Amino acid sequence: MKSVILIDDNPKFINDMSLIIENHPGFRMVASANNGREGKLIIQHHRPDLVIMDIMMPDDDGLEVIRYIQEECRSYNPHLYVITLMKTSSVRGILKDLKVDFISFKPIIYEQVAKNLERISKAQDKPKAPIQKKSFKVNPAHAIVDLIEDLEIPSHLIGSEYIKTALFFMLDDPLLKRNVYKRVADVFNCTSNNIAVNINNAIKACIDSGMYRAEFGENKIETLLFLNHLVVMLKKRLRESDVS
Repeated sequence: MKSVILIDDNPKFINDMSLIIENHPGFRMVASANNGREGKLIIQHHRPDLVIMDIMMPDDDGLEVIRYIQEECRSYNPHLYVITLMKTSSVRGILKDLKVDFISFKPIIYEQVAKNLERISKAQDKPKAPIQKKSFKVNPAHAIVDLIEDLEIPSHLIGSEYIKTALFFMLDDPLLKRNVYKRVADVFNCTSNNIAVNINNAIKACIDSGMYRAEFGENKIETLLFLNHLVVMLKKRLRESDVS
């Protein structure tokens, strides 16, 4: 019987998935967490056979959890099953590059999830994760995190997570304009106005950083122009990483 950990900031999703897992004879639920930071701790403690997680979460997102598993969990190598609202080609590509075993999208389709769980229950344990050779090509997810850190946007601000999500959408569709707020709001189950306000708060928090001053001067820039400029900066970094 394989042990399972759930990591998602949506209590209803945790509850629904727990019921599905409990009704499957091949699995036992051992723990759950509502953010990535807690998720890494329970992974370290329980060493599960399967981790089911979302991507967009507070306090370390799912991509950070995956990176933690692949870089730090050398003595065990759990199956990874991502279930997310982020139906963008950039996210699909990132998850493929990270060798995630299974991907589904919310709202969950019971038959699809049950089918994937059945395949995992019959699969052999994965071999220990090999030591990753450093690649000069930057993963877009890591480039987004690095960009936000360089701007010195405090990680505890929810606007930081909203900016990350907005950049994923805008990488796929730079012409989203203000519709990006609605797309991000759908992921976090809130209003477009809430998204805009919290991103605005994140901008205020980083206005004294060296990078902000170099890119925008001393004045606060309008929120959408800020996001558009970050996409330009992000694409430049990704192009430079491909060349190096």
